[in-house]
Amino acid sequence: MPTPEQRLDQLEPVISEMLAKQDETAAKVERVSAQVRQLTVVVTNSLTTQSDNIEFLLTRTQQLTEGQARLEQGQSELKEQVNQGFNQIISLINEKMK
Repeated sequence: MPTPEQRLDQLEPVISEMLAKQDETAAKVERVSAQVRQLTVVVTNSLTTQSDNIEFLLTRTQQLTEGQARLEQGQSELKEQVNQGFNQIISLINEKMK
């Protein structure tokens, strides 16, 4: 049966190898964590930019829609005024021809 010191001598290389692997794994985890943080920043910035672009487009679309509605209303009013003007002219001509 091995003595406690012999057992310790057998365990030391195993423990040392396990600790070295743990250090490697910790370093890999730290690198991956840094990459994930960097990717999170990139994705967040991209989403913010896309959100700003979409908001800009929606605002401009709304403004264009409102502007088109005003133009159509003005066109309708102008058409009515032109028709009234022609009707007045026709009435005046008819009166003068009597």
